[in-house]
Amino acid sequence: MTETALERARDSVAERFTRLMRASTSARGMLTDPPLVCFAVAAIVLTSLILYNRDVIQAGALPVVYVAAALPVVVALAVHATLAGARGRVIAWLASLPFPLQNMNGLLNGVGQDLVVAFRDLPPTREALNARLEEVDPDCFTLEIDEEVEEVEIRIGVLDSKLNPTRSNYQRYLRVQRIVAEVLVPLHAEHPIQWVRVR
Repeated sequence: MTETALERARDSVAERFTRLMRASTSARGMLTDPPLVCFAVAAIVLTSLILYNRDVIQAGALPVVYVAAALPVVVALAVHATLAGARGRVIAWLASLPFPLQNMNGLLNGVGQDLVVAFRDLPPTREALNARLEEVDPDCFTLEIDEEVEEVEIRIGVLDSKLNPTRSNYQRYLRVQRIVAEVLVPLHAEHPIQWVRVR
C-alpha cells in the first residue's frame, strides 16, 4: 500500500461517515437503524402498558420497564460507537486495490446497483466474465460490454429491502468486496483495469 494509493483512497470517500455509511460496513449496523430501534422501544412500552393495565406488572416494577425501554437506544448507541473506525477500514481496503474504486460514498449510502469497469484494452468476453461472477453469486452478471470504450457493466445483484435498508446496504457492500477480490483483482493481471465505479 503506497502513500499515493492511501491519498487516492482518502480523497475518494466522504470526510465524515454518516450513521448509514458506518452501518453499511458491518452486520451489526442494522441495530442502529432508527425505525428498528423505534419499533423495539414501542414494542417494549406497549407490552409493558398492557401488562400494567392487567395488573401483571406492579407500579414498583416500572423502573425496570423504563430501563428495558431504553435498552434498544443504548444498544444502538454502543454499536454506533464501535463503528467509529469504519472510514479507516474502508480507506485501507480501497488503498490495497490495484485500481481506483470510485463512488464508494454512493455504495455506502445504498444507491449503487451496478459496477462499471473500465479496461485499458479489450475487456474479457461476456461468457468468461459471467463464469467468474457466477462463482461469487448467481445474481451477479454482466449487463453490457461496450468494446468501443472498453467498459463493462456488472450487476451487483442485491435487492433493496424496504423493511431494513441498512441490512441490504451491508449485503451490497460485502458483495462488492467479493466481486472485487474474487473476480476483478485476479482479472486485472490478464486484462488491466483502469478504474471501477459504483453506479
